[in-house]
Amino acid sequence: MSEHPRKQRRRLAPVLAVIVGLGAALGGLAAWQTWFQPELRPGFSLPDLQDDEQRSISEWDGDLIVLNFWATWCPPCVKEIPVFTALQDEYGEQGVQFIGVAIDNRDDALSFYDELDMNYPSFYGVQEAMDINEAYGNEMGTLPYTVLIDRNGAIVHRFNREVDRDDIEPVIQEHL
Repeated sequence: MSEHPRKQRRRLAPVLAVIVGLGAALGGLAAWQTWFQPELRPGFSLPDLQDDEQRSISEWDGDLIVLNFWATWCPPCVKEIPVFTALQDEYGEQGVQFIGVAIDNRDDALSFYDELDMNYPSFYGVQEAMDINEAYGNEMGTLPYTVLIDRNGAIVHRFNREVDRDDIEPVIQEHL
């Protein structure tokens, strides 16, 4: 004898509830990973301005990194470098490391680096530096462009414009 349709539905209801619940949980996990997982910084190596040796961003893993893309022909870039130099002096002992990436040729960037008395490392390059700039989220290629990377390697803030002390210092303090 066949079971009554109402009894069949009652037996299937818990099974369907479990299936729907698992689907919702998996969907929620996927959404969380998409929306809330930190974006980790891309790795890269470029030549250092001072000694022309290849260096990697990974040398500063564990520090709070302020990565700034700049060029000698960019007036706002030049304006913010003294701010970064002062902040490097003030926060360096707390594990804050400013790093520059000059989208420029070495000779021009090096004379600028020396003239502005920059106290933090700066890499240089042209096309490769522009590609790295884009990999860090600057799809328009505007300069200056600054990215804060926390001690775990996650990108926590981006500035796609010139920044001053009032813009960047609170963000640095928030992630110390």
